Amino acid sequence: MSVKGIRRAVLGLATTALAGGIALTGAGTASASSGGGCAGPDWKQTCINAGGGQVSAQVTTNFASNNCTEQIIIWDYTTGSQALSTSFPCHSGQYSYTYTLTNPTPGHNYKAEARLYWQPGSGYDYQLSPDLWY
Repeated sequence: MSVKGIRRAVLGLATTALAGGIALTGAGTASASSGGGCAGPDWKQTCINAGGGQVSAQVTTNFASNNCTEQIIIWDYTTGSQALSTSFPCHSGQYSYTYTLTNPTPGHNYKAEARLYWQPGSGYDYQLSPDLWY
């Protein structure tokens, strides 16, 4: 083998190794999130967090009466739309409910909101969580 042939072989091996190294370091689809947490008083605390590829909202209420309807919303503030929403009758005493978005979009800003609709149709109160950047 000539000197030119050896140089080409070494250059080819180095190029292949470098490309392989780049491919290895570029592998993975991990998504980091920042922010999140809880906000609000004990009787309507609203939290949002991320983990396991999901975004979860947790609302804890503490009412003397169940004379209301509770709505939990996970907002996608990046698109300005509701990612998820559910409603159910309020519970007497301390009650905690967790609602999970299983397909959040990386790079989006999410917030949880608890809406409490008072009976009979006298308006509603709400509590927003801090921002969560997924």
